[in-house]
Parts: sequence; C-alpha cells; structure tokens
Amino acid sequence: MDWRHSLRTRLVLLSSISSVLLMAALALVFYVAMRGLLVDTARSDMRSLAQQTTRGLEATLGSVQVSAQNLAANAAGIGREPMGLRVLLMSTLVSDPAIVGAMLIIEPGRLSPDDPGYSWYVRRSGDGTAESSVPDLGYDYRVMPWYLRTTTADKPWWSEPYANAATGGATYITYNLPLRRPAQDGLPGMAIGMVRVDVPVSRLSALLGEVPADNTLQSVLLSPELGFVLHPDPVMRDQGTLPALVTQGGRSDLAPLLQALQAGQAIEFEHVTTRASRAAARGEKRFTLAYPVADTGFAFTLTASNRYVLSQLRQITAWGVLAGLVMALAGMALVRRASRLISQPIEDLTESAQHLALGEFDFPLRHVNRVDEVGVMARAFDSARSSIKQQMEEIADMGVARMKIEREFNIARDIQLAMLPVGTEFDVGDAKVEVHGMLQPAKAVGGDFYNLFERDGDAVWFVIGDVSDKGVPAALFMARTMTVLEVAAQLGGSPGRALHEAAKHLVANNDTCMFATVLCGVLELRTGALSLASAGHEAPVLLRADGRREFLPVPSEEPLGVSVADSYPVWRGRMQPGDTLFTYTDGITEAFDRGQEPFGTQRLLDALDPALGAKAQCKRVVDAVNSFAGDAPQSDDITVFALRFNRDARAQERFSVQAYLRAPLPPDAVGQLINEVDAGLAGHGLPATLMHDVHLVLEEVTCNVLSHGKVRGRDPALELLVAVDGSRLCLEFRDDGLAFDPLSQPAPDLDADIGERPIGGLGVHLVRQLAEEVAYSREHHHNVLRVVLHITHREPNA
Repeated sequence: MDWRHSLRTRLVLLSSISSVLLMAALALVFYVAMRGLLVDTARSDMRSLAQQTTRGLEATLGSVQVSAQNLAANAAGIGREPMGLRVLLMSTLVSDPAIVGAMLIIEPGRLSPDDPGYSWYVRRSGDGTAESSVPDLGYDYRVMPWYLRTTTADKPWWSEPYANAATGGATYITYNLPLRRPAQDGLPGMAIGMVRVDVPVSRLSALLGEVPADNTLQSVLLSPELGFVLHPDPVMRDQGTLPALVTQGGRSDLAPLLQALQAGQAIEFEHVTTRASRAAARGEKRFTLAYPVADTGFAFTLTASNRYVLSQLRQITAWGVLAGLVMALAGMALVRRASRLISQPIEDLTESAQHLALGEFDFPLRHVNRVDEVGVMARAFDSARSSIKQQMEEIADMGVARMKIEREFNIARDIQLAMLPVGTEFDVGDAKVEVHGMLQPAKAVGGDFYNLFERDGDAVWFVIGDVSDKGVPAALFMARTMTVLEVAAQLGGSPGRALHEAAKHLVANNDTCMFATVLCGVLELRTGALSLASAGHEAPVLLRADGRREFLPVPSEEPLGVSVADSYPVWRGRMQPGDTLFTYTDGITEAFDRGQEPFGTQRLLDALDPALGAKAQCKRVVDAVNSFAGDAPQSDDITVFALRFNRDARAQERFSVQAYLRAPLPPDAVGQLINEVDAGLAGHGLPATLMHDVHLVLEEVTCNVLSHGKVRGRDPALELLVAVDGSRLCLEFRDDGLAFDPLSQPAPDLDADIGERPIGGLGVHLVRQLAEEVAYSREHHHNVLRVVLHITHREPNA
C-alpha cells in the first residue's frame, strides 16, 4: 500500500495537525476559561466568607440582644429587690461571653413615691468582675444623652463605637433598651429606667478575621448609623461614616451600597473607585458584597480588588500552555509509534470483531500470542467469547433464582398481611365500634403495622406503628414489636404502662439499633372513654359527628427501641356517638408527588369525611394519597387505621365532665372545683339528693388529697373526671401527690366515746357509706380513687 494512503500516515498527520490547532487555540481558550473560572470562584468564596461572617455577627449580637431583653423582662418582674437585681446582672454577664459590662437603672420614685430607685453597673475585670453604683462612675445618668434617648425611645438601640477612661481605652458598643411598667389597655407602660450591656469591638473584630496586607480584600463593619465600626483605614474607623464618604469624600461609586444599607437590603455590585485612599487606588475596579446583620442595624461588607482575583492568572496561563504543549508532543510521539505497531493487525482484529458481533464465537482469532496492545486486544476478544457464553448461562440461572426470591417475598408479604387484623365490629350493650385498617407496603414487605384486641369484654385495645427502615429487616422488627406490645397490653393498666413495658423489652439486645414509633390506645365501649399514649408517633385525628376535624394533642416520648422513658403520658378523652378516631403513619403525610411536594397534614384533613364509616374512611384517604402521588415511586409504607364509635339512640344518657386543680391553688380551691362540676352536670335532671352526695364526696376527697399529697411543700395537681352512665355516676380522682391509700385506714369505731376516738377516718367512712363502689390504685406515680354513686331517678330537665 502507498505510504501516502496508509493508516499509519493518516494517524501521524491527523495527530500533528490536531496538536498544532490545539496549541494555537489553547492560549486563548485557557485564558478566557481560567479568567471566568477564577472570577466566579473568587466571588463565590467571597459570598461564603461574607455570609459566614454575617452569621457569626448575627449569633453574637443576637445573643447580646436576647440577654439584654431577658435582663429587662426579669428586672421588670422582680421590681426593686437589690439582691435579686444584682443576681440578674451577674447572670447576664456570666451567661454571655460577648458581654463585658451590664448596667441596670430604676429611676427613683418610678415604682412608688418613696422608692429610692436602683442603679448598678457590673463589668468584667481580669479574671473576675468589678461592681459599682452608676453615680460612682462620676456622672448623673439622668442628664446623659444616652439615658434620655433610651427612656424616650420606642425601641432598643445600639450605640456608636466609643472609648474613654471608663473603658480603659478599649472601644465598646452598647445595646440600650428601656425598662417599662407592664402595658395597659394595649399601650406601652411608662419607662421606669433602662438596661445597658457593653460589647467590646475587639470581640466583633475577631469574627471578621485577617485581611491581606495589601488591602486587596477588605472587611468593614458598619454601625446602625452607618459609621465605620471596623475598617482597614484607621482614619475611617475612628471618624468616618458611609454617608459622609459618599457625599463629601468623593466616593460616589459607593452610592449603591449606601442606598441598599439605608433600605436594610443586601447588595453585591462591581464599581470603579472614584477617589484614591489608603485602602484603594483611584480607578481601581472592585467587587463589593454587603449583608445586613439580622435586625441589629449593623451591616457587614466585603470588597475585593480585581488584583486579588487576577494576580496569578498570567503565571497560571503560561504554565497551562507549557503543559499543553508537552502533552501534545508526547501524544504525537505515542501515536506515531502505536500506528506503526497497530496498522498491520488492525484489519484482522476488525474482522474478528465483526464476526463476534454476529454471535460467531468460534471464528478464528489471530494475534492472540502477541505481547503488545494488539495481543491484549486479541486475548480480550478471546476472553469475551468465553465470558459471554458463561454469562448467558448465569443470566438464565439468575432468572430462575429471581423468580424464586419473588415467590418467597410474595409469601412473606401474604404472611405479614395475615398478621394484621381485618375490619371488624364490636358490640357491647348499646355501644358499637367499627374498626378497619389498611397497609400498602413500599416494598414487598414493610415495617408498618396495626393491631387490636378486646380486653375484659368491654374495652378495645389498639396500636399502630412504623418501624425504621423498610424491607425484610423492618418486617422482622415489626413482628417482634407486635408480639411485645400484645403481651404488654395483656398486663393491664394504661396505654402508657403498655408502652413502658414494651420499651424495656425492645431496647434489650437491639444491636441493630432499629426502632418503632407507636400509638397505643384503649376505647371503653360502654362509656366511650378514650386513652392514648404515644412513642414518637404522629398525632391522630378525631372526626366529630358534627363535622369537626381536630388533631389530638397526645404527648409523646421517644420511639420504642431507642431508650426507655421514665413514663409515657396518657391523653384521656371521650368519644361521642358518631365520632371516628383516624390514625396513620408518616407514609401518608410524607407521600411525595413528582415535584417532591409532600401530601401534608392539610390535605389529610381535607380528605377525611366525618360521615363515612371506618372502612370507607381508610379507603378514601389511601385513594387520595395515591391520586396525589400519581406515578411517583412510593417512598414509604402507607398505613391507616380507623375506629368509629356509635351508640343506640334509645340508650340511656351518657356524658362526662372534667375539672382540674393545679398549683398555685386558689384560696377556695374546693369551692371552685364544686362549682365547675355543678356547671357541667346542670341541665341533666340529676336529683338534688344525689347532688348533695356528690358535694360531700368532692369536699371530703379533695381535702384529703390537698392535706396528704404535698410533695416537698408543693401542692399536688388534681384531675377529676365525672362520668354519668345510665343509673351510675362515677367520680375518678387522679393526683400526682405522695402515694396515699385512704381506703387502707381502719373504719372508725362509732360506738366509742368521742374523746377516745382517734382523729380522722370519718370522711372516708362517709364516702364509703354513700357510694355504691369505691376503689383505689396507684398508676404511673398517680393516686387514682374511683367512687361510684347510684342514680335513683331523673328529674325533668329545665
């Protein structure tokens, strides 16, 4: 073959021409690309630096403001108590390292006509603190401009930087806010003094970091009055302001910065300096960023010269061109040598490759024994033939194994779903509860679950939970959790106790650190009383028969499997006929559509229909979630569980009343409790004799709780639930006082002489005589006393 038409010649020629063209364009392309890259990178770094510094200033100054506001609020609440006010000043100084001094002034006569006032100043001094009254500082604060401004201002303010003998030559800024009487009729109270805290400028300077010695990068902190708190030019730092610099100092190029900061807005812009200064030469092109420091009034600016960005561009470009030239020459040499070795056998390999592409794996393959790249390629083709044959066999085996795994997963899915109860109904007397749940796993098997079972024939226990993670591990942990919860529930007690017992078992040997959020509840079918406890689960929704939808404020503790909480608080309420309790897992509210928008709680409330039964309610919500998500992949298991409570309209009336007593107790705590109960029972036709007995029981039991239940001098909190069920009136007293069983006391000897009879016991005896049933228990650090009275007849309602 003529050398002019050979593959080798064309390879060498193409490589040479490409190298020349590459070198010709490399300098220009490299320069333009690097210039834009360096500029963008430098500006991005400046933004990150400015934002980080601004956040640091916001944290420091915001902390100072919160500390001062807390000092003012606490001082106004304490009044003139010198020791208490001094403790507040010292606490402010100790709690915030950015504060070096704190002053509190209450002007004489402001709290009362004969009040001498209070004025005290504390500051850091070496490793300790120094204190003095404000008059001892050598001036009358009542005529000082800063005091007059603070007491007449409608909001706190930051001072300009200052230094004097009192600061030891150090530069400070101060945060000043008025101390006022409480607001009346919507109007702010009269100023009675002020609070002031001192912050050293050096504290803020440390946040700005170091700047280059040639001022190519400059950090500036501006005060609320746009004065220079920190500036690389000492003259500007001591005397200058931004408005004066723009209007009088010839720096009109900074006018956009002035306008943005006066409007409280962030800005970034390019500008050319219109006047030389120590920090910048005239005509220098610069890039400036400015960010307001939250609501403090301060602003941080960062400005850089183009010299800061492009100083090394020429050197980088030269090195880049040189490196490109070396690589181009090396490439030409390699192509020249490789073309000599490859051009002869390349056609043979190409022919073999064509037959291999057609599936002719036994076509002869030459050059296998060569030791160069051609030999490697030839052996690769030879290896590919065997590999492809083997892989085809393995693909067939994998298909069979995959079908087996899919069958096993389907069986596991069926087993898991079979563990969950189907929809059912419970009937006790005139009460009827419809229960239904649905589970839609994100994978073949999942970690969501729900369960229910009867207890004592008149109560329904139920749980719903969500195990962390998905798939087989979650399904196994879900089975363990369901088993533990069912055993814990059989022990009796409240849902909180069941969660506490389950938590102890699930934490043990939990080396995988898996956990489950669980909502546990009990519905008493005869009364509709509902008790709920949560271990990190979503709040349920109660659908009222009148159409209202509301999330129940169930208190929550940590999920099961993480740790064991001291207790799991129990929320108590009552379902009325026609009410539906709807529970769910986060797969409902956190279902996402293609735009990554979650379904959310509002869409959940909109999807719920109080008129529907439990089964229809569950299907409606799941359909709404699936319709919202569309063709987006399901990211989590979707589970819903609903209970609908109904009662025969011909049944006797049932209702309940709740009342509370909490510290600090009012002067007439017992009378207040009786009034609340009377108001709740009014209009239900209860006989006067029964109400008289109710009053006696209330008075005796409440006085007993308040007398014997104090814990270290603290009055106990008392919760009372009065439930009317047909001919029975049940009073349940629940308090958090010391454990005390009034029924353990012996009955008084009524035949003994009154002088020989021991004090006490008559009240409990009276309650026992009046009641049809009395029982005491200690539940989760609470005394629980239940007293049942018999309703003989009903009077016509007013």
